[in-house]
Amino acid sequence: MNKTIATYIQYLKSKGLAANTLESYQRDLKQAMAFFEKERQINEWEKVDQYAIMDLVNNLKGRDRSAATINRLLSALRRFYRYLICHRGLRFNPLELVDNIQPATPQAPEILTESETQRLLRAPDSTTLLGCRDHVMLLVMAATGMRVSELVQLSLKDLHLDIQMVRSGAGSKQERLIPLSTVASGSLQEYLTRVRKKLARPGEDAVFVNAHGHRLTRQGVWKNLKQLVKVAQIDKAVTPQTLRYSFAVRLLNNGADSRLIQAMLGYSEMRMLKPYLKMSPQEMVNSYRQHQPRL
Repeated sequence: MNKTIATYIQYLKSKGLAANTLESYQRDLKQAMAFFEKERQINEWEKVDQYAIMDLVNNLKGRDRSAATINRLLSALRRFYRYLICHRGLRFNPLELVDNIQPATPQAPEILTESETQRLLRAPDSTTLLGCRDHVMLLVMAATGMRVSELVQLSLKDLHLDIQMVRSGAGSKQERLIPLSTVASGSLQEYLTRVRKKLARPGEDAVFVNAHGHRLTRQGVWKNLKQLVKVAQIDKAVTPQTLRYSFAVRLLNNGADSRLIQAMLGYSEMRMLKPYLKMSPQEMVNSYRQHQPRL
């Protein structure tokens, strides 16, 4: 079986496939071969049937392999068996009776209620410099849906508070301008003039700095958030991503178009928010009556 794989990989190589693609095919086929030999005592590719393939799939599921990983392996096997049929005279393709694995439907992400968000925003001790910083950071995340990595990368040149905008993801494919609420913009301005200048080291251009005056790290934000969640007595597993999704759901609940949310969050995959995009029958009727074409 191993020799057949080697011959097949050489055949694909002659077709000009990329080295990483060849490596991926070889790895998947050898993984399948190892399972067939050890678990099914099969040592010839011609003796593999659909039941052996289904056993392989169930084994991978039991090892918590993702649907994408399993489907990639099945795709490699399908292509391999087409080769065996065309070049080795094999008459039966066992993959014809095996379907791809359907990806699991994503669970709705846990979000904060409006009340919980307000409690979290009040959790920092605003009588201290670092407490003021934490309050403004939380406010910016809650008001923009910004990633924590984008938050800590914010530099002074990214702020356009005169027009209540902030540039996020500068220099990356996710670079975009995000509007700020009046409250968030005002709080940022106050932080810059009253707090940051006392914290930041000379020459530091980061918007949010740590106690030593240097750019705050993702780990620093996570650590502070974890502590503030306890202070706010929120019994949920809150992460920066929780604030991101909570922001998006608040927009949805306020009637925002999903395209606005996509533009604000800076990604095209809306699958995590899919449970919140569903409309009730009554909402569907009301929306249709409001926007129905005049015929």
